[in-house]
This record gives sequence, structure tokens and C-alpha cells, in this order.
Amino acid sequence: MNLKNFYIKAIAHVLILLASSQAMSLESDADAEMTIQSDHAEFDRQTGIAIYSGRVILEQGTLLIKADKITLYSDADQKLTKSVAVGKPAHYQQLMDGDEGPTKAQGHTITYLAEDKIITLLKDAFLEQEGNSFSGSKIVYDIRNENIKAQGVAENQPNGRVKMTIQPAKTAEVVK
Repeated sequence: MNLKNFYIKAIAHVLILLASSQAMSLESDADAEMTIQSDHAEFDRQTGIAIYSGRVILEQGTLLIKADKITLYSDADQKLTKSVAVGKPAHYQQLMDGDEGPTKAQGHTITYLAEDKIITLLKDAFLEQEGNSFSGSKIVYDIRNENIKAQGVAENQPNGRVKMTIQPAKTAEVVK
């Protein structure tokens, strides 16, 4: 197998693992209460913007976000439309349906577009799911369309390139 075919297969393998149709957050998370702890909080009901700053911890079901600042944007019906977490770095963790462990992500900015189901990680971005990982300066994870795009040029990446780590496929055990 030539090197080009190996990389194409490796990229396809990691994309399937990271963005499989089962890679959706647990349904119970959406119905769980949300708890936010911070040093400071402000909410403007007219604009639908809530800003939490200072050692922010957001928990909802299996979702855990830790950041220096989290801004939540909601529509007129108080439905979340967008969230932005900022830190050095900000951390995201959540169990996904069908996964053996939590999906973990980090970046200096983590943006989630609720309607589009897109997570964007900026600056020193890192995404890990079941031991497979991406790192680079920018990662866009389109959950709905099962698509991940990563860009290099991160300070901590050799040669400013995207780095992928792919675990070997697990073989099914034969039942005797």
C-alpha cells in the first residue's frame, strides 16, 4: 500500500470514528438541569445574553465545561442559540451515545452553535474521542453532518501542522 492511500484510509477511519452517527450527546443531558458556578454573573433578559466570568464551571447531565468566561446567547423563547467559552484553555467534556468514554475538547475559544450543532475550537485546539484525537490551531466539528475540519499553524504543533492520533481498530471477540 502506498503512503498516499494509507493517509487517505487513516483520515477516513478517524473521521468515521469521531463523527459517527452515534456521536451525539446523551439525550438525557438536554433534559437535565444546568448548573453554572462563577465568580461573577450577569444576565440581560431583553438581549438574551448571559455572561459568567471567573473560574466558570458549567454542568448539565454528563456535560462539563470549564472556562475563564462563558457567554450564553438565547432567543426570545429563552432557547439556547449559541455559547462561547474562553480560557487558557477552555475545556469541554461530554459522554456521547455509544462511546466507551467521554469526548474531550479544548481550545482558547470554544463556540457551539446549537441549531447547526457545530463546535468550533480555536487556538491550541484539541479533540479526543475514544483515544483518537485531532490537534491544530482550529477544529470545526459538525455533529449533524458528521464532518471534522482541522487547520494547522498552532504554536505547539511541530511545523504548524494538524496532528491526528488513530487507535487500531478493535477486533470482535469470538464467542465460544
